[in-house]
Amino acid sequence: METRRRIPTGSQGLDAQLLGGIPLGELTLVYGEPGSGKTTLALCAAAQLLCLDHAARVVYLDSDAKFAPSRLIQIAGSDEHLRRLSYTRPTTFEEQAEAIDRLPQQLQHGDLAVVDSVTGLYRVETGDTQKTFTENKELNRQLGALKEVAASTHAAVILTGQVRSVLDSPFPAVEPVAQRLLSYWSDKVIKVENTATPGVKQATVEKPPEMRGATRFRITQGGLED
Repeated sequence: METRRRIPTGSQGLDAQLLGGIPLGELTLVYGEPGSGKTTLALCAAAQLLCLDHAARVVYLDSDAKFAPSRLIQIAGSDEHLRRLSYTRPTTFEEQAEAIDRLPQQLQHGDLAVVDSVTGLYRVETGDTQKTFTENKELNRQLGALKEVAASTHAAVILTGQVRSVLDSPFPAVEPVAQRLLSYWSDKVIKVENTATPGVKQATVEKPPEMRGATRFRITQGGLED
């Protein structure tokens, strides 16, 4: 698989916008509200990789405690691929940091790491300036470490991100938690959201600007369907 440079998601429309899928050697942020499909998108990319490249590995950091092996098996069509998946469930921000720091020894060219979600254990307390500074500093360090891992191993890294309301927006809108840090470190940013059509999701590539555009898909038993 030396010539492969991207991991398909299963959505032809989204993959076309990304010039083939999730890029190797880069950080890709997928953010959205609960139930929007960000975890499923990450699982679909993992399943696609494990099915297409029998030498590739996936390292999954489940900070939101939402990973379901049965769902990955359903998308991949077989449980044989789980032997090449390494799973960690951090329960604190410190445990997440330790798991991220182990990634350079776990990944190699063409592999995939998923952090779902990178801000799930990140806590900033209103009014506690010192704690906010410390948490932001550590999140910045973790994101920098993930960027270095992607570049040095030439593996793909998918981060999912939680959202918060944009308070000063003239209309209802959301942005990623820790938006400035995540936008700075991420090479690709994809927003996923529900649409007015039941069961239909929309993925919008927001970064880089030249790739900006939206595509729609359904989440099915087998993954994503345009």
